[in-house]
Amino acid sequence: MTVLLAAGFEMVATSGTAQAEPVCTIAGVCGTVVNHSGRTLQIRWFVDSTKSWHQESLDSGYSRGGGDVDVDEVYIPLGCVARVNVGGLGTRGNLKYFPGNWDKIQSNQSVEISGIDCRQDGYVYAWDGTWDDNNQPQTSCRWFNDDPNWGDDCGNFRNWAGSLQNNSSHGNAVNFYYHPNYTGAWACLGPGDVWRDARYNYFSWGAGQDGYSQAIYKQIASSKWVRTCG
Repeated sequence: MTVLLAAGFEMVATSGTAQAEPVCTIAGVCGTVVNHSGRTLQIRWFVDSTKSWHQESLDSGYSRGGGDVDVDEVYIPLGCVARVNVGGLGTRGNLKYFPGNWDKIQSNQSVEISGIDCRQDGYVYAWDGTWDDNNQPQTSCRWFNDDPNWGDDCGNFRNWAGSLQNNSSHGNAVNFYYHPNYTGAWACLGPGDVWRDARYNYFSWGAGQDGYSQAIYKQIASSKWVRTCG
């Protein structure tokens, strides 16, 4: 067993058993996950020699990567949002949250998962880009209340969201509007749901209003909680 001293945290044990070929040998430029979430998480990396994913469990209090493997992704349970601290070479932005599903870890990053909220914190989350096997957004923002103008938040998030998640604590849906002040056409995201690539989600409500049938990617100006979509 080896240990990693995470800045601001206790000593963290790291597993010494690698089940796949070493793909990273330079500490500090390999993708690393440090798990302080209080629950076991799943991590994985792509093995070039077999052209397949290798997946492992990572218990809370442990880390993986940074010396023998380049961790590519961490799995956050669907309906949950992870609170994260992101560091490493070239890190920029204010990425503080990861959405549900497999989330990209950059090769130069150390990502500490400090907690996980599952359908109970009452926020709607947005990221400035899409999430997939190749992409990780750089900034994130969240809202607890209705907001008539996303231009006032997180350094101006109006027309900036590329992915979204609804973490409602009361089973509410959330409307996303084309214009400020809840005007124009709107899209609706159900409780616990996530849109990881908003290029394929649309302003599908409000026929005849500005923005109707357009993709919501980088076009959301305001948001409002509603009991149901409609």
